[in-house]
Amino acid sequence: MTLFANVLNIETTIDLGLDIGTANTLMCIKDKGMVVNEPTIVAVESDSGKLIAIGHEALNMHQKMHPGIQTIQPVTQGIIADYDAVLKLIRELLHTIRPRTLFGIHRLAISIPLGITEVGKRAVFDMAEHLGAKETCLISEPIAAAIGAGINPVESVAKMIVNLGAGSAQIAVVSLGGIVSGESLAVSGNQINNAIIRYLRENNNLAISDYAAEQIKLKLATCSGKIDNDCRLTVKGFNLLSGFPETQEISSVTIREIITTLLQEIVTAIKKSIEVLADKPDIAVDILERGMYLTGGGALLTGIDKKIQADTGLAVTICDEPETTVSRGLCTILENFETYRPIMITSKKQK
Repeated sequence: MTLFANVLNIETTIDLGLDIGTANTLMCIKDKGMVVNEPTIVAVESDSGKLIAIGHEALNMHQKMHPGIQTIQPVTQGIIADYDAVLKLIRELLHTIRPRTLFGIHRLAISIPLGITEVGKRAVFDMAEHLGAKETCLISEPIAAAIGAGINPVESVAKMIVNLGAGSAQIAVVSLGGIVSGESLAVSGNQINNAIIRYLRENNNLAISDYAAEQIKLKLATCSGKIDNDCRLTVKGFNLLSGFPETQEISSVTIREIITTLLQEIVTAIKKSIEVLADKPDIAVDILERGMYLTGGGALLTGIDKKIQADTGLAVTICDEPETTVSRGLCTILENFETYRPIMITSKKQK
């Protein structure tokens, strides 16, 4: 069968990395890099639960459906809340990347959020088993992010990773392949979006979509404390008083005021993660000398590095392509599997 596969240029198995995020699900294949980056959402028939669409196609349907269709966003604050929907999503995504694969997944590396429970870990292993993976390993997101950023998490020099995702903000001090201190916060890109939606509804009588809030955040949510010019953005929505759609202009100063409190929670958590290192001063010195690394889609907010640096006094580095850092880390792990085996969590069922 191997000879047959070679003749047809078909892979018998793949080593797959899986980063199931609140906003996006990313897949990478050993020696090929990232092959999937799709929104973590599915559309199903309301009555039967039959799958209609996934990813970008399902996102385009979101908030536009009739009662016969519903969309499901199965990951909340980085935790899988609807495993059936996640399985449907991943299986469909697998169909798009393995039409030339005969036997499915050999090794499956899955990133897991900081602070996940043992029950949550078992559920992820069960999901991997349903996907047909022969060997599964779990890697903490901050450690995968460090590897994806080109940082060696196994060495004794400590590093601080701040992963700003759509569902949560994860702050971790990494050393010797483990997490010395860390915290997972509900403060996230989605929470900022919700704050923008709530503000415009309550103060401007304007109802906007999740997508519109995301665009406002990316274009106007400047985080640095001082802005020379006030930028403005035209936003389309539904006027709750007139009962008709309309456009309004939104100010970047207004948006910055909306998210200041949320961003301050992240800064406070960063400070706490450093304060608990009082009995490990050498680790604190490492962080002072090297600063911290920002990963995740939230790192794309304009000026967020300057704000964190101003409030903490630590150097801040935004990693290249921060929204894909975890996925790149998983790919590196698959390509150097034995090197990183000590930092993995493996299923007890597997040998």
